[in-house]
Amino acid sequence: MIPFARWFALAALPLAMTTLVGCAAQEEDDEDVSEEGDVTEEQLRKGAAEQWVYNGTMPHLEKPAITVSLTAHTARVTGYVPEGWNQPLPYYADTLVENGRTKVAIVYPIATGASVNSQGTSYSISRVSPWVPTNSAAAWGGFPFIPYNRGIAFHGPITASDGEWKLVRGPVSHGCNRMQGEHVTELAHLIGVDMTTTVHRGDAATGFDVPVTVIRKPDEWKGQQVDVNYPAQRGVARPTGPNVKMFPSWTADKLAAFVCPLNKGELKGARTIPANYCSRRYQNAFDPAIGPR
Repeated sequence: MIPFARWFALAALPLAMTTLVGCAAQEEDDEDVSEEGDVTEEQLRKGAAEQWVYNGTMPHLEKPAITVSLTAHTARVTGYVPEGWNQPLPYYADTLVENGRTKVAIVYPIATGASVNSQGTSYSISRVSPWVPTNSAAAWGGFPFIPYNRGIAFHGPITASDGEWKLVRGPVSHGCNRMQGEHVTELAHLIGVDMTTTVHRGDAATGFDVPVTVIRKPDEWKGQQVDVNYPAQRGVARPTGPNVKMFPSWTADKLAAFVCPLNKGELKGARTIPANYCSRRYQNAFDPAIGPR
């Protein structure tokens, strides 16, 4: 879970903001979701203009692909680590060797639409909005918006609990796949979006061709059904039995140096994020290559 404004000791966004609609108001021309210009301290204090920085240990993946299970409420991203990559991967990533290359899989919990969902077929991600601030449409929270089926997209959790963004895993959205804020930030990074060095002010990243497959059954990886260790609403059809691969989940309160909010006010209009921005401000609670003990 990620606090609304980690660097300010302030109250959370009014909970009324978290009840606003999800994807319904987001248009396909998502570069228009915010205006170019400076961000005020008041906006930062309200958590409306936070941009989230990725400083985790995963690289951009080559040939990334995503599989969404509407029944198990999971999203699995796979892809190859760059050739020559020799850094430790985080504990929640699983690997296999395919044609001499290391292929990685990470599974995230998601929400799905209460009444509208993508059909069980194939789509593609061609553009991403790396930073979508909270507005009158919804509590976007500054997290990336990753559309793959016109108005349907991966985006932040919308909902909150005890002053922190928190995903409700179940059929609760207007059609989109809500995600934990740190997860959708990492997902954007994995498919090639610069979430590490660039200050985004309403720009859209384009030129992607990331396949998204939507299924209405449990996903599979290495011959096992896929689940992720994150609570779900009663009625979510999570796979059961001995042939289930349970992927770990992670949160930014434990891996605080992986994803953190960018204080744009400190940068005084600069468009480049200082190196190691998160790790210079926050510490992980454990070795990310080993995981919690």
